[in-house]
Amino acid sequence: MLRPSPRTGLLLLGALLAALPGCDDVEVFVPLPDQSGPAGVLDGTVTYAGPRPCTKDGHVVGAAIVLGFDTRLLPPPEGLGTSAASIDVIPGDELFGGLGAALDRSKDGALHCPEPGEPPVTVSATWRLAPLVAGTYQIRGFYDYDGNFDPTFSIANLPTRGDVAGGAIENATEVLEGAAPRYRAITIAAPIPETGTRVSGIAVTLGLPLPLERPLFHLAEVLAPASGVTQSPSEVVMASDFQLATFSPADPPGTEASLLRLRLAAGVPNSEVARAAKPPLSLPVGGEPAPTLTYARQDVNGDGAIDSDDHVPDSALIPALFPISVFAKQDEKEPLTSQAAPAVLLQGLTIYDDLVTTATLGPEPLNEPRDSALIGVRPAALCMHPTEPERGGVLVLSHKTDKEGNDIIAERDVAQVEEALSRQFERTIKVAFGCLPEGSYALSLIYGTGQAWTVPNEAGVCAPSEAETADVCGARPRLASQSVVLRIGPPDDSAYCAEHPTPAACAQ
Repeated sequence: MLRPSPRTGLLLLGALLAALPGCDDVEVFVPLPDQSGPAGVLDGTVTYAGPRPCTKDGHVVGAAIVLGFDTRLLPPPEGLGTSAASIDVIPGDELFGGLGAALDRSKDGALHCPEPGEPPVTVSATWRLAPLVAGTYQIRGFYDYDGNFDPTFSIANLPTRGDVAGGAIENATEVLEGAAPRYRAITIAAPIPETGTRVSGIAVTLGLPLPLERPLFHLAEVLAPASGVTQSPSEVVMASDFQLATFSPADPPGTEASLLRLRLAAGVPNSEVARAAKPPLSLPVGGEPAPTLTYARQDVNGDGAIDSDDHVPDSALIPALFPISVFAKQDEKEPLTSQAAPAVLLQGLTIYDDLVTTATLGPEPLNEPRDSALIGVRPAALCMHPTEPERGGVLVLSHKTDKEGNDIIAERDVAQVEEALSRQFERTIKVAFGCLPEGSYALSLIYGTGQAWTVPNEAGVCAPSEAETADVCGARPRLASQSVVLRIGPPDDSAYCAEHPTPAACAQ
């Protein structure tokens, strides 16, 4: 799995975690007057261990961001969540106030940052998340080191390179040995009494500097099979009854050529760089280092080792790679919002050069920055209601076989696939064959650190109140590269979809 910090950062994090307390007993909390009823509160201490912060205009740059996630709606890559249940922001002036003269608060107002090699600092402050409904939560967070976090915009709502990540982590020793962090599960029991519920003393540690920028990308090339795909400047359309020409372990080149493949280039097109780099977008393009997309091996089973067990669901021969690619069906009325009920997802296949080269990758972590990534679009969709596990879900494949008669999932393997998916998503998942859910799908690339980038986004899509032209949304620049969608369109053979309709579980 992609490691978000140097070894020294992990050692420092481990020492801090070992010294911090766990959760105290539940205490009584009286709800605030503006709340509609009894609610829960989570609070505790956040400890930052990392480089001394930058200062500008006499203030500390950045803030500590503490996020509470419902465990049913965890952020990618672990879950399907798109936002936190609650957020607290601790300004840098408050978190680092105790450093006093150790902070460079020069009167010239210029940006002052520590020199490389300066010793790290350790500081603490309190945090609080409320109001929360009954449920189980994970606490994650990061220090926004460069001060560019904005929770209201998808292009600025996640950590970037140099930010210091962490959370309420309970497996410090395993993290030191290379395993992925295991976040503490914190429960607000139901029913919440009229006096409310409070869980205090939750220790959050931020100590993992992130080495990568978010995987900013644009669609550079469409590698389409002979049938079932059309395209325009604003969208790529795959028929809902799309059928692979070849799907066979004995023919990797033929299988790859049968897939709709998207070449995603890092950054934005050259024609957009100047506008993208300037405020208000301020995207990390046009400077040094140049934008890249970093390939890495996935630790699929979370055992801390990269080996032959860490492969894609389709084939034990193909290793699972970062960045993960996910296509999420969009809400018909809100173009930048994923459909929530049900959530409908197509997972892409991350390809390193080609399928043959991908299959021959060794156990090395890889961690290779490149100027582009190749993503194959699987003709299969997962449909489920994330917060209602009792309703189960369905994995719908457009066809049982390829055009040569090869099984997509062998009949003998269907039960095994259903069992694996049910275990992964903690609900009953059934396999079905039928036409894919039609509509527009946003594409997200996701690193193992949780850093992600989604197209379309605000840089390419104007708000209803903004006058739109090819290059402008109201008074701000518009980047056409950030507006492209994948569309699952009408079938090429309507009779097939009449006989094999989209499962009801995939309908709103």
